[in-house]
Order: sequence, then structure tokens, then C-alpha cells
Amino acid sequence: MTNKIKQIIKKVIWLFKEKEMIPIPYAVNADSLLDGKIALITGGSGGIGYAIAESFMKNGCSVILAGKSKEKLEKCCSDLQNVCTGRAKSIVIDVLDVKSIPERIEEAACLFDAGYIDILVNSAGVNVKHQFMETEESEYDNTMNINAKGTFFMCQAVAKHMIENQIKGHILNVTSASALRPAWTPYQMSKWALRGFTLGLADTLLPYGIIVNAIGPGPTATPMLGRDNGDSIYHPNCPSKRYAVPSEIGALATFMVSEYGNLIVGDTYYITGGSGTISSHY
Repeated sequence: MTNKIKQIIKKVIWLFKEKEMIPIPYAVNADSLLDGKIALITGGSGGIGYAIAESFMKNGCSVILAGKSKEKLEKCCSDLQNVCTGRAKSIVIDVLDVKSIPERIEEAACLFDAGYIDILVNSAGVNVKHQFMETEESEYDNTMNINAKGTFFMCQAVAKHMIENQIKGHILNVTSASALRPAWTPYQMSKWALRGFTLGLADTLLPYGIIVNAIGPGPTATPMLGRDNGDSIYHPNCPSKRYAVPSEIGALATFMVSEYGNLIVGDTYYITGGSGTISSHY
């Protein structure tokens, strides 16, 4: 027996001795990338969060919308179930009330019979109204607390839930093209913070099988930027000359938290039309 044949046999034996066989992901049904999954989405009652929820449901996922307005959340759940075949429920979570978050997470997990959460999307966020010279302390604190602090403690609570229930899940933080630009507003600073936090959290949670990433939209046609359904998406200052539409963000988010996203770790996928990537000015 030649040395080459011996090496081949040795390699085959080593492969069969592997303790855990890792399957290569493939789509049985391209329209059901999240079939059977349960996702909790903060900021899910409007804009990008709502679009992500809609895309998730169209791909077989049950969703839990989280926000501060019970009435708005219930309406959004009703609207989603009118256009999607999946299931939507809601829970009131104030990300500024840090002490209540762990209890709310457990309540959210019990909304469906499975009793756990597979996916967390942190989409709750606010922008600033004033320029650098006019920004007041209250505006600074509110922006940083919701965008950065709230995301931190939501991730902490859901990560504990996933680890305790041995869930190999996904966490997706919604950041922004602002994380690529010089930061001189609390909003931009908060998105820089999320960029770094995503990297660190991915490193911390990967040993538990929890995949952490971020999605970074550029200017998007949402009410936050004064755009409603039916408005023009033309944007003269964006390299692509238009706003992103929320459904585009939802489609990318769906891919990132599917099995196809398991090897995307600690990364931020930007969907900006070139804003912040090939142009740092807009």
C-alpha cells in the first residue's frame, strides 16, 4: 500500500470520527427560508422594523412585534396577518425600562406554543432633530439610551434566554450608513457604538451557536425621513439617486438570519445605494 493511499484512508477515518457533522445549508423551498422560526422585533410597528416583520412572515416565520404603543402594535399585527399567511403577535416593551426587559422577554417567548425565541431584531431607534450646536442633553441621552443602551440590554436578555434553552439563534442589529461617516451627532455616535457592539457580541456568543450581525440601511423611505407610501423615492444626493424602500431592507434581513447567514459573523451588511460606502457625504 502506497503512502498516498494510506494518507487518503487516514483522512476518511478522521472525517468519520468527527463528533459533529455540520450540514451544508440549502433551500428546500426558497419562499420558506425561516419556516418554523419565531422572531422578536423591536421597533416592529413601523418603518424598517415592520418591513422586516412582513418579509419574515412571508418566509414562514412567526413574529412578535415589540414597541411602546399597544394599540399601534395590535393594528400592525392585524395588518400583517391580512397580507401574510404567518402568525403575528405583539408585546409592549420599553427598551428604556431596563429592569423590566428580562421579564418581558420571557413573556414574549410564551406567546407561541414553542416557548422560545429564535431570532432577535433590534430595530427600535430614534433620530435627532437638532444640529451639533443646538443639541441639548435630554436629546443626547434619549438617543443614546434607545439606540445603544436599549439594544445592549435587549441582546443581553435574549442571549440568556437562547443559551438557557439551547437555541442556536440569530441576533440582527439595525445600524446605519451613519456608522461609516464621521460622527458629530448622538445618532451617528449611537450607530458607531452598534457597529462595535455587533463585533464584540458576535465574538462573545458564537461559542453558544448564536450568530450576531448588523444591517446598515442608508436613506430609507420611512416616516422617520418624512417619506410615506406613494411619495417619490428620488434622492438627489444619494449616489444611486433614490431612497431605499423598506421591503429591500426586509429581504436582506431575511437572508441574514436564515441558514444561509450562519457563516456571516460579526459583520454589517450595508444597503445604502452608495451612501456612506462610495460617498461619505450623504
